[in-house]
Amino acid sequence: MDVHRHWKVQLRGPGLLVLAVVLFFSPQLLALIGYEFRLGNWVGYVMGAVALLGGIAMLVDGLKAYALRIDAEGVTWTQGKRTTRFRWADISRVAIEKKSNDGKNAKPTMLTVWTSDTVTYDVKPDTKLDGLHGYQVADTGDVAEPAAQIENALRQYAGDRFVPAGS
Repeated sequence: MDVHRHWKVQLRGPGLLVLAVVLFFSPQLLALIGYEFRLGNWVGYVMGAVALLGGIAMLVDGLKAYALRIDAEGVTWTQGKRTTRFRWADISRVAIEKKSNDGKNAKPTMLTVWTSDTVTYDVKPDTKLDGLHGYQVADTGDVAEPAAQIENALRQYAGDRFVPAGS
């Protein structure tokens, strides 16, 4: 099964760039209708600069190659120019988990591949536990395929290594 980035994720960067333009011109736009920023026009320029930097960062990230494949060999993750192959023999477990900074009522969305800490890859693990390294390879909210379809592929290929959410 191939997992692809959702097209809506591609719109975040350009959307922030449009917001930056609006914010840069906000003092002039407000002056046209007879208003002004209470703290001064610099507020619009600072907010515009922040939106511009965020928009550029999101645009660059959105243009990077991204692919995830779940098959009989394991999980193949491509991000940018780097492709990492997690073989099933090296994977201790794979699960859809909550993000580390989410509250207790948040829905699990991060597809995390857990391997033994003795197995090394060319990417830095996102999470470390006793004897395990966790690699967050996808956010189910940012991909085109539904979470149920990803879970079905994991049940089929990962077998007992797949830990369903809430288990």
